[in-house]
Amino acid sequence: MRSSAITTTQNIADSILQPVLTPSTAIDIKNVTVSFKTAKGSYTAVKEISLSVQKGEIISLIGHSGCGKSTLMGTISGMVKPTAGDVTANGKPVMGPGPDRGIVFQNYSLLPWLTVYRNIYEAVDAALKDLSKGEKKELVERNLKSVHLWDHKDKLPGQLSGGMKQRVAIARAFAINPSILLLDEPFGALDALTKSNMHVELLKLWNLDNREKTIVMVTHDVEEAIFLSDRVVVMNNGPAATIKEIVSVPLDRPRNKRDIVHDPVYMNIHDKLLSLLIDKFSIDDIKD
Repeated sequence: MRSSAITTTQNIADSILQPVLTPSTAIDIKNVTVSFKTAKGSYTAVKEISLSVQKGEIISLIGHSGCGKSTLMGTISGMVKPTAGDVTANGKPVMGPGPDRGIVFQNYSLLPWLTVYRNIYEAVDAALKDLSKGEKKELVERNLKSVHLWDHKDKLPGQLSGGMKQRVAIARAFAINPSILLLDEPFGALDALTKSNMHVELLKLWNLDNREKTIVMVTHDVEEAIFLSDRVVVMNNGPAATIKEIVSVPLDRPRNKRDIVHDPVYMNIHDKLLSLLIDKFSIDDIKD
């Protein structure tokens, strides 16, 4: 009995000494307002928005055109300065763009005169100056192979399809190894099949990084938001847009697109997001 009591006491002591593990905040947006001067006066894009994103989380910003999604994304990247409020990334105030935050745009933003390989190498060379030339080459090769583009490394962007260009842009973003990845409608111009394949490629890269990279994505696609995200942030219409509601996506990972569309949890989230985004569902709903 005495031995049992000692063991129990030791277990209690061990549990007290164990550190409490809490997720760290990667992005913290506090009361952010962004206004622009126009010919007609001041225009407020977003107003008093607060949002925290945890390390390793995938968040989607969704809403109608003009609701301030890209503006809010811009405050995280450092390319848009808030009129009021504060943004911190990795515990530091965002004062401008930085290598800890990579961004992928819908238009790929590849340099047309450089090959696929050089597009990625130049980014790595600029962002990771402390690496040796051999380490930089290895990093470029590994990331090109991870998106199945090593065999196309010597091609120019003009010789690639839209999906291949986007894979280059994503491989480039991952190669500089930012802790935060910002995706501004990266798959909006792709056909449905290519877009679906790109979703899988993105999640593969995220998994290879041990799911430690924090991803914030702007999208108009409800299905895309649910499949990729841990939470979906629904924006109110602008001007002076705010957060309408944040919807959690409690679907287990890894996710299979063919399976989850039949999951009652998926269907409930899908219906909820549609109800938040669409005021009228049919012509019959419109009354004079």
